[in-house]
Amino acid sequence: MNETVLIREFRKEDNAGVVSLVLGIQNDEFHLNLSINDQKDLTDIDAYYGLRGGAFLIAVTSAGVIVGSIGLMRLRDDLGVMKKFFVAADYRGRDRGIAMALYEKFIAAAKSRNMTQIILDTPSAATRSHAFYRSVGFMQIDRCELPMTYDFPERDTLFFQLCL
Repeated sequence: MNETVLIREFRKEDNAGVVSLVLGIQNDEFHLNLSINDQKDLTDIDAYYGLRGGAFLIAVTSAGVIVGSIGLMRLRDDLGVMKKFFVAADYRGRDRGIAMALYEKFIAAAKSRNMTQIILDTPSAATRSHAFYRSVGFMQIDRCELPMTYDFPERDTLFFQLCL
């Protein structure tokens, strides 16, 4: 695969591609049995991310296929949540660099919005993801250590925190 992949802001016309990517990975790879109804943010990405002072970024191929996503949901002025960080299986790996490119744009967006802390929830089965989060400085925390409550699909979940 030598096609070009561009990281850019989400547009409304990207919604079906994002939903397909996210639900495919959650359900086909991790067998979480989640629906769009379990994740209200997927029904209106602009309202949950952009209009609340956050951001939603996608990785899209030159053919227009969405192969990655990452969302920054603002909970308060200094605190954001990393949500919907997914990369399609065929586009994963250090040699591809898509996860890191999405992550770097995510961090730049958080810093430009004066956020000083990022939290995230992730399925306990997503061990490759956990390794990535730890490699970029996230620390695993207990649920009781979360600085604020927010909605997430209730499953076997781990929590991580990053101070910027």
